[in-house]
Amino acid sequence: MQRKRKSATFFTIFALLLWSNGCSSTVNSRRGSLAGQPARATSANVFDNYLATESEPADGFDFPVGNADGKGAYVDTSTGKRYDGWYIATNFAEEYSLGIHPGEDWNGTGGGDTDLGQSVHAVANGRVVFAQDCGRLWGNVIIVEHTFYENHEKLKIRSLYAHLLEIKVASGKEVRRRQVIATVGQDPEKTYHAHLHLELRWDDALPPTYWPTSEGKDQAWVREHYASPSDFIQKHRKSPLPRREESLVLVDQESYKMRLYRKGQMQGEYEVSFGQGKGRKRVQGDNKTPMGMYFVIQKHRGEFSGPYGTYYGGHWIKINYPNKYDAAWGRAERIISLQQEATINASWKNRALTKQDTGLGGGIGFHGWIKEWDAEGPRHLSWGCVVMHIYDIKRLYEQIPEGAMVVIF
Repeated sequence: MQRKRKSATFFTIFALLLWSNGCSSTVNSRRGSLAGQPARATSANVFDNYLATESEPADGFDFPVGNADGKGAYVDTSTGKRYDGWYIATNFAEEYSLGIHPGEDWNGTGGGDTDLGQSVHAVANGRVVFAQDCGRLWGNVIIVEHTFYENHEKLKIRSLYAHLLEIKVASGKEVRRRQVIATVGQDPEKTYHAHLHLELRWDDALPPTYWPTSEGKDQAWVREHYASPSDFIQKHRKSPLPRREESLVLVDQESYKMRLYRKGQMQGEYEVSFGQGKGRKRVQGDNKTPMGMYFVIQKHRGEFSGPYGTYYGGHWIKINYPNKYDAAWGRAERIISLQQEATINASWKNRALTKQDTGLGGGIGFHGWIKEWDAEGPRHLSWGCVVMHIYDIKRLYEQIPEGAMVVIF
């Protein structure tokens, strides 16, 4: 929320007491959960749970005002004067007169109320879970819930738009990325200049008019329960849509199962085994199977040279581990350099072979085994790869093409 003018301390305190009043109704929330920390489905349903969404998942995120990049000219509806651009007047987690700001305030460059009546766009595909007038200080408010995929996780985040002049959508309706859902307005008392107050909330249990400072929350709490809008949008301009992939392979380490999909339709479910080391692969030589989203980049069938060649079972389907998320972890842990991270990111984005000679390791894929293995016996056989039955990989080799998306949970 951006102040129109400086006020006395008394008014500031009074305003803080009012932030969480008004619209306190629930918004179809699942209390106590944080998006980004989804509940684990039973292993028998993990594949269906991963692909199922209540609304069209986000294929990317854009800015809510101006063009998709949050820029572009606009016209003052009252004077007809043209202005160029938008800016953030109050930043995420900024401490100011009303406390800790949980979002961003977007203004037109004309200043004052020149952005009154300008279009507000949904930042991504989603479903409206709240659209209502919340009275003083907040005015009209819309909340949209977005489902998106990041690495091996299906996540949810909610975008909140406040101080709206006009609401153009209803609760329960699906919206599309860049759809006009409202216009920029002011709070009912016009305490503030016209602007858009935007929040991205990980926590779906928060009431619509929740104001963290009024509840004694600090910056650390705000950063955990909210996302920085501009940072999040910039990092998620494009989001994958697994169920739209021509070929998709899902692997669940908990149930030792794998499914193959073609154009969203399941082709079959298969038993698999994993690396000798249990847990998520992190470094070279840990003999663990990775978790994440990868792509098939190489296939080979026939004989393999070397002392371990017979362990491939005559088939090899290589994926591009490490991916950008593995690289980010490796960089944070100082296992790889900034340049190595950038190289891995670029290759993974292009569904190409990523750098294999770093401390994160490489050489991960699908293969058979030196002999047929018993599903009732040991299931941790390889040095980090996904092991298939010899009779399965013989049949599936042609069905898993190069470029196919592979998600391992």
